[in-house]
Amino acid sequence: MDVIREVLDFLHREAALLDEGRYREWLSLLTEDVVYRIPVRLTRERPPQGGYGGIAEGMLHMDEDRASLEMRVARLETGFAWAEDPPSRLRHFVTNVRVGEPVRGDRGEEVEVRSYLLLFRSRWDRPDFTFLSAERQDLLRRENGGWKLARRLVILDHSTLPTHNLSFFL
Repeated sequence: MDVIREVLDFLHREAALLDEGRYREWLSLLTEDVVYRIPVRLTRERPPQGGYGGIAEGMLHMDEDRASLEMRVARLETGFAWAEDPPSRLRHFVTNVRVGEPVRGDRGEEVEVRSYLLLFRSRWDRPDFTFLSAERQDLLRRENGGWKLARRLVILDHSTLPTHNLSFFL
């Protein structure tokens, strides 16, 4: 139960940092070898049983590592990231969290976590808004007594994104 509580605390803290635009602090929650991917979804008439049936191989909205995530954050801090000026108002709703059994691997204790994400985004002073829905498949690794994100795969429920850009983090 302690691991479940720790993972839930991690996910809630991460959501708060992203909602508040505290991206530099968010980076501190990531391992040095983090992999962050959002594949493109395909729509098929009959997806394979038990699978997502429609992830385009090699086609990704985001395929990031630590260096590219740091560059994205640095760009957001410049004031020249026009897609986020003024910043989006975001709210990450994390639900249906499933925590696997912790495993001791080559790099230390790790745990697989699946969760559902509903992201609300509004911009400017307009009444319109965007919802993005997804499943996140995470690998968390214990480092220095706390959990860090080592891998994230975001499986969007959308095959066509209802937003102009992905200049934020899921």
